[in-house]
Amino acid sequence: MLTPDSQPTDRELLDIVFLPGFSTADSITDVSGRGVGMDVVKKKIDEIRGTVDLESKRNVGTTITIKLPLTLSIIDGLLVEIKDTKYVMPLNLVDKIYAVEHEKFVKSYNNLVIIDEEQIPFYNLREEFSVSGEPLEVEQLVTVKYEDKRVGLVVDNVIGEYQAVLKPLGKLYINHDIISGATILGDGTIALVLDTNKIIHEFSFKINQL
Repeated sequence: MLTPDSQPTDRELLDIVFLPGFSTADSITDVSGRGVGMDVVKKKIDEIRGTVDLESKRNVGTTITIKLPLTLSIIDGLLVEIKDTKYVMPLNLVDKIYAVEHEKFVKSYNNLVIIDEEQIPFYNLREEFSVSGEPLEVEQLVTVKYEDKRVGLVVDNVIGEYQAVLKPLGKLYINHDIISGATILGDGTIALVLDTNKIIHEFSFKINQL
């Protein structure tokens, strides 16, 4: 705490904002004035090895900068599998999942399949990723949200929901926009995190759809 004789620096004064019990309110209400707020923010950010910095200039404004380690970015995902490789799709973009016979995709016209009495454009990721081997008799169609449409992405298996700790990729994937990162699964294997919006944009451009 400051004493009457202390001469704090500007930085020390700003850091007071993060102390528990500090408040600028004149009176206490049910929602403010109790000095609970920025100290909790700093504590939580410190717990994940991030930093929070405060800068303020009179008659200009205040800037709060929060920096989080990229390796600790967490997304709720859907874990899927194509042959022996696992991938993660952002769960917030997933609409529904359907089990569809492979023959139905083969007989489709212009990459359109009828699901729930609706024509849905689809992209078979096994084919788009040039995965060798015979496809399964029954594949999984994951419909995702793209702009104001539903678009299907065909995979071999859907494993389930997975909370992924997103890690950055190296230079090897610098030109692969459809992959936004990677995550290490519980068994130690690596799953690539897919950017479904960029996948659909790239593949639809190739066949002039959407």
